[in-house]
Amino acid sequence: MKQIHLFLFFLLSVHFANSQNYKSAFRTDICSCIEEESLKRNLTPNAYKKCYTEILPKYANQIDAAIVEEDLNKRYYLGQVARKDLVLAFQYELIYSCDIYFEYLNRTRTSEILIARERAKESDLESKNQMVAMSPNAYAYFHRAQLHFNLGNLKEAEADIHKSFDVNPNASNIQSTRHELLLLACIYEEQKQYTKAIALYDKIYMGNYDSQVATLRALADKKAGGSMSSIPKAATEVVSSKSNASERRRSISQNSRSKRAERKPAIKNEKPPTKQKSDSASLKKLFKLGN
Repeated sequence: MKQIHLFLFFLLSVHFANSQNYKSAFRTDICSCIEEESLKRNLTPNAYKKCYTEILPKYANQIDAAIVEEDLNKRYYLGQVARKDLVLAFQYELIYSCDIYFEYLNRTRTSEILIARERAKESDLESKNQMVAMSPNAYAYFHRAQLHFNLGNLKEAEADIHKSFDVNPNASNIQSTRHELLLLACIYEEQKQYTKAIALYDKIYMGNYDSQVATLRALADKKAGGSMSSIPKAATEVVSSKSNASERRRSISQNSRSKRAERKPAIKNEKPPTKQKSDSASLKKLFKLGN
């Protein structure tokens, strides 16, 4: 029995090594493609998608060979999952291994921050101060923090974010304070406090499909001198087992049933959009990297 376990462990080790080898070569080829694209024209978010799609056929067989599953239908499903996981994972993994890609994303993000700063008006602080004076709640402090950040008042923005946590009864709920934590991470990053920023990104990271936060984390980590080995393990795991596939299918099925059951009441009780939603959308735009 012990020998069987050792043999299985050996097979898994070889399987893992081969998987990592093709992924490394895949990333290298995508990077070369992006570099070539950058010589032709200014890079856009479509450059990554175009290069991934162009390079994918070269590694399709290796992707499928890494899947251990006899049932053809399940094998096909796992192959699709693997491709989707790779297109998401490479978005932030390439930041560490492809300089032209890192520079493009970092420049894009810096540009968005500077444009927001250019459009911000010092005169708007008066209305934000009045809002805080009239209703000193988490909402008011957060939106004044946004304005301070856009004006370049980083210390004031940080203070307002902390104040919004102090008066928020749901401050311990990471999902409900996601926007505040994202802004605070961005403030730390602007102050070159990368360790604090990375810790916040790790805190609000929601899993493999949260590519926005994974990308922001990788950018901060790269600027701090980090490498691909510092990517949290949960962010690099690819679904490749029968049980995980079944679990994901059950989850999708349950979510679909839940949405169908809740659709009518949700429409009936729908409320008109509030100012908070539009402000949250503007924050999302600030953090959007185009991927």
